[in-house]
Amino acid sequence: MSRYISPVLYILMMLIGCAAFVSISGVRVGFIEPITAFEMLRKTVYAAIVLTVLTAASLLICRKECSAGGRRFFILIGVVSFIYSVMWVGLYMQKSKLPDLYDITTDLNNPPVFINITYLRKASEHGLAYDFSAVPLQKKYYPEIKPLVVDTPFKEAYIEAVSLVKERGWEMVSQYPSAGVIEATARTPIFGMRNDIVIRISQQQESVVVDMRSCSRAGKSDHGNNAERISGFLGELGSRLKPVPKEFAFRN
Repeated sequence: MSRYISPVLYILMMLIGCAAFVSISGVRVGFIEPITAFEMLRKTVYAAIVLTVLTAASLLICRKECSAGGRRFFILIGVVSFIYSVMWVGLYMQKSKLPDLYDITTDLNNPPVFINITYLRKASEHGLAYDFSAVPLQKKYYPEIKPLVVDTPFKEAYIEAVSLVKERGWEMVSQYPSAGVIEATARTPIFGMRNDIVIRISQQQESVVVDMRSCSRAGKSDHGNNAERISGFLGELGSRLKPVPKEFAFRN
């Protein structure tokens, strides 16, 4: 019986893998809507759980007639499907605790304003007018998201911010050095979904304040990606911006 069951399990595993690949690559390329892809990926997780159970049952039923190679095959299919399902279920459990927020900013009173990115978004995507009703949720779940205040010359802070944006591989959309504004677009690691970013650098008395806003184009929740992006960027930028000697020459 194992010789009939083995091909079926193998085909099922390949179908799950192909569906997962199509859902992820489809969003990255742009021919599948994120909602459709997420639903497809969710079904692959259910299918992987079922495949794990079927593999365990098959191994139990065919344990007497299975050769050593056959048992190893069943174990391989079971382990792969189990790891795949556990990975996605674990990620979902971790992210499901986060709020339905897709627009995060360091300045909750006067968020940085997008300029050119407004013209890049489709009508079906989120608007860029900040929703102030989201302020209480951000304060509750992301209280650490604050502006970066440094004792660094304005020009140096701007240059370092531009440099860091490029190092992170974000797509530079626009730069306004005199206004201290930078616009860029980042993509999420797995699905490659676009998240738009605006950085505002301003001189306030004797300090320079760096504000940042990161907004997803689609989805009810960003699953914490925007807050992580802002925290990581400003953390690294803060480690670079230190007092410099007067003879320091700004880079071109």
